Amino acid sequence: QIAGSGPDTWENRVLAQLNRHRRYPAGAIARREQGVPYIRFVMDRTGKVLLSRLERSSGFPDLDREAVALPRRASPLPKPPDDKAGDTLELVVPVEFFLS
Repeated sequence: QIAGSGPDTWENRVLAQLNRHRRYPAGAIARREQGVPYIRFVMDRTGKVLLSRLERSSGFPDLDREAVALPRRASPLPKPPDDKAGDTLELVVPVEFFLS
């Protein structure tokens, strides 16, 4: 899952949308791989993801690849509120992959 819960903020709505689109890679499940890659992504004011890259590796290539692909698959993300300045917004988020 994506880390984060709590109040209804724009950031938490973005995390919730990412969480709904997250897929645990089958190969990683078979190999019992778990980890938390961090991704950095840039979105425009409409919620369209323009860029996504790995910020910090989980140590497992399949998990890292899934985390980087996630924002584009979940796009468009919730539109940023007016109090967030700029034509684009950049976020760094952890993507949690843990087997229960």
